Amino acid sequence: MLKENKYDIIVCGGGPSGVAAAIAAARRGAKTLLIERYGFCGGMSTSALVNPWSGQEYVDPETNKRGSLIEGVFKEVVLKMHTNGGFGTSLAPSAFDEELLKYIYDTLLSDAGVHVRYHSYVQSVQKEGDRIASIGIASKEGIEVFCAQNFIDCTGDADVAAMAGVPFEVGRQEDGLTQAMTVSFRMGNVDKEDMIATGNFRAARALVEPYFQKALSKGELHYPYRNFIHFYDYPRPNILHFNMTRITEVSGLSAIDLTKAEIEGRRQAFLIGNWLIKSTPWFKNAYIEKIACQVGVRETRHIKGLYTITSEDIIKGQKFTDGIARSRYFIDIHNPTGAIDIQQIPGEKGAVKPNFGPPPGDYYEIPFRSLLNNVCPNVIVPCRALSATHEAAAAIRVMATMHAIGEAAGIAVAESVRQNTDVLSISGEWVRKQIPYLSKSPDLDKIWNSNA
Repeated sequence: MLKENKYDIIVCGGGPSGVAAAIAAARRGAKTLLIERYGFCGGMSTSALVNPWSGQEYVDPETNKRGSLIEGVFKEVVLKMHTNGGFGTSLAPSAFDEELLKYIYDTLLSDAGVHVRYHSYVQSVQKEGDRIASIGIASKEGIEVFCAQNFIDCTGDADVAAMAGVPFEVGRQEDGLTQAMTVSFRMGNVDKEDMIATGNFRAARALVEPYFQKALSKGELHYPYRNFIHFYDYPRPNILHFNMTRITEVSGLSAIDLTKAEIEGRRQAFLIGNWLIKSTPWFKNAYIEKIACQVGVRETRHIKGLYTITSEDIIKGQKFTDGIARSRYFIDIHNPTGAIDIQQIPGEKGAVKPNFGPPPGDYYEIPFRSLLNNVCPNVIVPCRALSATHEAAAAIRVMATMHAIGEAAGIAVAESVRQNTDVLSISGEWVRKQIPYLSKSPDLDKIWNSNA
């Protein structure tokens, strides 16, 4: 049986943006291949256990009604997660079960007619003139070549775009360092019922914080990686999710650094997990239930696109005529060099605090131009590697937003196939018009409510 190797569109990377892009493109009739190096989709949300989703939550400042800035594929995923009991808790409305998410992504991709290749890694790019003609894929079957009219780079690191010669920058302007990495983990058999009796998750954390600070001050615990306790609720009984480890001055573009980060992250996970079991009443019968199979990488390359998003765009809640996604996630910079997050952002007009975001009740938009480049016209980059400064990318990078950006890219690339042209030729204003919810106020149908 001959294998297919010619497609209208090839999506490289099965994270939230890649899944949404592939579904959107296939639904519009494009023959679409999704390539993913793991045996499942989800990217950081599944392989790195990054949890919960953020940036989509919206509270109407006049009515206090809660809703979402994002609909489309993302809303489909959320509602399916709700139906199956794997999304949201009373204290963490956007927490999710990543194992259920893998299955839902599989189902949506299959229903849309997307061809999926797991356990496959983009190894090379072949160009004809300024366009990508094909890519080489490494797998158990060796090196295979796949051709397409247009390519969607959802690798998170702009791997395909970089191999195609698209210019990029890495990390912050002054020294090229990227945000710290994290190995996420979960603890099971926690006395969660007692902890959440406060009815407030910040209060639940506050129960543990004095134990942590006392242990640090008395020298009983050496933990210079985080200066406070950081965990979230999880939508299953007696399990908590920890975003507590931090690995600094490592590059997500280096196999040596990634190896170091994996080992160090697991060491930190067991260090803090064992301390919690030994020293706090809520964890005395607990255990480390799961550690992410991949370190969480927050930042690597940023392509030089047709528009570079800045911190000013985030802070002002900037809107664009070609805005194709909304978010209100703040500038969340995990210090590249230490435990205490940066208090000022250098290098951009008007230094701001790292947790600065759009005004209350407002949001910013991501312009379509930030996904495009003027070097290789048939590749689009709708992932965290889009064109943004180090500071702005710290806000845009979150996974709910990535669903929306990816879906818009899939719509645009499918249209380029229909017109027999490159994605660079597609108008961002046209793409925006294809996304109905962007023409109205944020959805307030309470889809985050567990009773939805």
